[in-house]
Amino acid sequence: MIELKEVCKTFGKKEARVEALRGVSLSIREGELVAIMGKSGSGKSTLLSILGGMMSLDSGEYSYGGKTVNFKSQKELTKFRRNEVGFVVQYFALADDLNIFQNVALPLKYQGHSRKRIKELVMEALRELEIEDKAKAYPSELSGGQQQRAAIARAIVKQPRVILADEPTGALDEATGEAVQAIFRRLNERGKTVIIVTHDAKVAGNCERTIYLKDGMILDDGLGGGVHGKGVII
Repeated sequence: MIELKEVCKTFGKKEARVEALRGVSLSIREGELVAIMGKSGSGKSTLLSILGGMMSLDSGEYSYGGKTVNFKSQKELTKFRRNEVGFVVQYFALADDLNIFQNVALPLKYQGHSRKRIKELVMEALRELEIEDKAKAYPSELSGGQQQRAAIARAIVKQPRVILADEPTGALDEATGEAVQAIFRRLNERGKTVIIVTHDAKVAGNCERTIYLKDGMILDDGLGGGVHGKGVII
């Protein structure tokens, strides 16, 4: 479903130049539950941003569903982000001035659904995340765990094929974090491809495989292959 070939990404120039990704190649099958681990600065979030079409690559190739993702076309990228990918981030990224229903409805508005259809899909997502009773509440009135459930509801309401999560349990206590992990497993069991960036070995342990990054390269792809040098699998 997802394939990267020799992907490179650099930030800054001259002395400030940082090679965030250095010849990254990997494959992820449809329906996999994958963790991405590595120290801060290893390139995890950059990799996730490229997978979600949020950031362009400098060189290499990204194929999704057998087709090359065209980073030069904003129209195609917007369509890809809008229809294929749902994002979940560490600190929820909910709009404080919108209630939970309105927050979750945002992706559907961008897709152009009718008000009736939006209501149906939003309430279905809130029921799935067990926060249907919080539809009219505002983010500040919810606990951290409830806010993350709302963020996950917003990510899945448009029914994407892929869910990308960047440290989704990082701002939660252990018990709440485990509940959120269970939600991702349940979504994966229903056929969603789920990719989670995490520092937590316990979160990674709940995934089918773990991809380890170091200094912008894949140290271990979780399939028995490591990487040495610039994208050479050993």
